[in-house]
Amino acid sequence: MGKRLNKIQLLAIMMAFSSASLWAEVSLPSVFANNMVLQQNAKAKFWGNADPHENISVFASWGEELKVVANAQGKWSAALPTPSGSHTPHQIIFKGTNTVFLRNVLIGEVWLCSGQSNMGFSLKQANFSYEEVKRANYSSIRFFKIPQTMAWEPQNNVNAKWEMCTSETAANQSAVAYFFGRKLLQELDVPIGLIISAWGGSDAQAWIDKKTAAEEGHQDIVTWFNTNEQELKNRRFKWNKEVAEWRAQQPEGTVDYSTRPPKNKLPGDNHIPFGLYNGMINPIKTFTMKGAIWYQGESNVRRANQYRTLFPAMIKSWRNVWNQGDFPFYFVQLAPFHYDDFHGVLSAELRDAQLKTLDKVKHTGMVVTTDIGNSRDIHPRRKQEVGYRLALLALKDYGKLNQGYSSPLYKSSTVKGNSIIIDFEHAEGLRMVRGREILGLTIAGKNKEFVRAKGEIINGNQLKVWSEKVKRPVAVRYGWSNAPFLNLFNGERLPVSPFKTDDWEDTTKGKIYLDFP
Repeated sequence: MGKRLNKIQLLAIMMAFSSASLWAEVSLPSVFANNMVLQQNAKAKFWGNADPHENISVFASWGEELKVVANAQGKWSAALPTPSGSHTPHQIIFKGTNTVFLRNVLIGEVWLCSGQSNMGFSLKQANFSYEEVKRANYSSIRFFKIPQTMAWEPQNNVNAKWEMCTSETAANQSAVAYFFGRKLLQELDVPIGLIISAWGGSDAQAWIDKKTAAEEGHQDIVTWFNTNEQELKNRRFKWNKEVAEWRAQQPEGTVDYSTRPPKNKLPGDNHIPFGLYNGMINPIKTFTMKGAIWYQGESNVRRANQYRTLFPAMIKSWRNVWNQGDFPFYFVQLAPFHYDDFHGVLSAELRDAQLKTLDKVKHTGMVVTTDIGNSRDIHPRRKQEVGYRLALLALKDYGKLNQGYSSPLYKSSTVKGNSIIIDFEHAEGLRMVRGREILGLTIAGKNKEFVRAKGEIINGNQLKVWSEKVKRPVAVRYGWSNAPFLNLFNGERLPVSPFKTDDWEDTTKGKIYLDFP
């Protein structure tokens, strides 16, 4: 730990450095800036550039001082101890041959908020948006929103800045991230930093790094990318040129809609493997944080079986580069949506892949959304509940909750005569909400032909399932369709996750990313 300074000493240092030359090389990436939030009670990692072998002093207003030396390439890093969180603004000084000041820095809890459009979905689009935006004035919530950026190689910086939460700034921020952060602020009473890195329609393979993909059994994706990378770049160059030529032919200040712009025959930037990791994750890797929340999967439903290993690999990818151990990773299970087939099972298989991630990957949690979706809208507006339920998982991690933070999750099953008994975790007070019978249950014998089943809650937290049409049942499924309507909840009114008791082959098995989507 570095030398500690009192406030009078720090003020003297700031006055002495305020007239220093500003033309030298000490610099930091954009994630270190005014209005930022640092993780409390941690050794917060900083890094940047300077002249080769330059001596750099770091001073923090809470009384810490560090000295570091840039390496031969002008790169430097430091780990600055932080105190417990508070709403007191701080300053940090970086002094080499020039001086960099960071002002209005808060100490609290930092979370990465990532995924596709349902994470990117803005507060002004959510339910009760007018009222929510109007009262979104929390100076201790800070946003760092990373612009949508695909890159062929890992990037070291992004064009973004930290912003305080006001009605003006919050309107265009992630609704899920905002509601998550607001609940944490209310319960923890410390500042909340929300790093938002999301892109609508993005695939999971775009968010993983190439090295981990290969190490975790997805060499096929790596091989595809390596084989097609140059062709992708060539097509992009050709298309950009054609678009430029088309625009040059348009009347000045107008667009002639009788002619169509050249068609893009490339996969979208949000689909290209490793591209979003390179452009939107690598620039902030190792920024000290508490954990991550994630809402994605819609774009992977047609390869749901692959998601069983791809999603855990992506989580491992992030944990590897952050080097903070198994930091909390909480995600949202897909909401009901028809995907052009109400009775199809693509998203059911994706939800099951998400559910099984809980057993495969340590320190993960899942929010179930079967009750707050919209089967005809892939972007349900009820983001308040999503953020709140994610916050419940986090509050358990902070020691604020011992129960009531999770939906009921399938644990095991036992065949008893012509019925099957289902055991759950987190099923205290199991109950049926709405209707006269439990919906979404099917049962099958060894012929694997599922029929509609009846259910009964027993012992307060178990489920008995049967059908007169199946005398010797072997498997039960619940909510096994793209857009299920379900009514089974626990005592905290959190919905039971869809599940299957069997390990029979998915319809999406063998479907992987090996061609342009």
